[in-house]
Amino acid sequence: MKKQLLATTALVAAGLMVTATAQAKPKLAIGGWFEGIVGVVNDDRGEVNGAGAGHLGVDVQQDAEIHFKGSVTLDNGIKIRTRVELEGTSANSTDTIDEAYVDISGSFGAIRIGSEDNAAHLMVTPYQGHWATNVGQNISFDTGDWIEAPAGMGAGSVNRLDLGDADSEKISYFTPRIGGFQVGVSYLPSLTEGDNGEPESRAENPHEGFAAAANYNGKFSGVGVGLAAGYATIKPASPAVSVEASDPEGVAAGIRLDFGGLRVAYGYHREWNLSSEVAATDNGDTAHQFGVKYKAGKNHFSVGYRNIQDEGQRAVAAEDELNSVLVSYRRDLGPGVQYRLNFFWADYDGEAVGSGDDNEGIALTTSVRLARSEERRV
Repeated sequence: MKKQLLATTALVAAGLMVTATAQAKPKLAIGGWFEGIVGVVNDDRGEVNGAGAGHLGVDVQQDAEIHFKGSVTLDNGIKIRTRVELEGTSANSTDTIDEAYVDISGSFGAIRIGSEDNAAHLMVTPYQGHWATNVGQNISFDTGDWIEAPAGMGAGSVNRLDLGDADSEKISYFTPRIGGFQVGVSYLPSLTEGDNGEPESRAENPHEGFAAAANYNGKFSGVGVGLAAGYATIKPASPAVSVEASDPEGVAAGIRLDFGGLRVAYGYHREWNLSSEVAATDNGDTAHQFGVKYKAGKNHFSVGYRNIQDEGQRAVAAEDELNSVLVSYRRDLGPGVQYRLNFFWADYDGEAVGSGDDNEGIALTTSVRLARSEERRV
């Protein structure tokens, strides 16, 4: 039923397009960002092997993407947009091309087809804790770049609701926002990205997934209120021999409140059954995250905290746990130009006896980031 709903919506949109013509030539926008980062770090893993065998105390890193965006408006008001993201730092990503999709929008809402995040991921994340408040580097993406997650530590994941689908190909539909409310749904053929040679294999990959979410934006007595919740599930890979297994599932929710230049936010995330019920491991986790940010003219300040607990080895009574904090300052130097200063603290507490899967450390990073989008006709 879920697949049929998305397919019917796509067919309706296609029917609206075939009788329309473009109002103007398509436009191409080329944009993206580059951030050059210098950091100082001190953590237990860097010292465990003695001088000269651990981590460097000072490191230089970078983060960069190039975006190619196309857009056109048809005479019936339907807008068609495309987006392709080229990774500029391949050493930190398994993708050369990150997201790549087409978006068709109008009074009916929006349909998105291609390599993109699922609807629950897209609609809930901006309302959750540090995702809604960070002004510098990102506590989920960047903590592990400076303070190492020990081998076997399951609590260092990014913690957004995707069950591992990330940017695998999918189709999503988003309703228009009515009375502050919006709903979105996605169909996920599988978790595999870029496998376009044939239909996805049930035996090799988790398949036929579904994600749904709703969010709300409103204002009460001068206080901005944002609420969001989402759910995702997918069928596990079909084993060669019949084995009882539960479907991987996940839920996420977030709330953010705006008081003038101050924003506070909380997020919850839980995933389970990410591996077979008969397996020895379970990569599911539970995460709580909090964030606060304040804006004063060109100056921005934020504090983020997250706690993640991961079951790890089922045979072990304890759990992997991560506590981390990120304090950031940002100064807007001009359109698209930012100076950033970040302080990280992280404590990885592994479930194994002893300190082999533990680590604690701090890091201080400073960076300059340039982001720009220039548009021209094609």
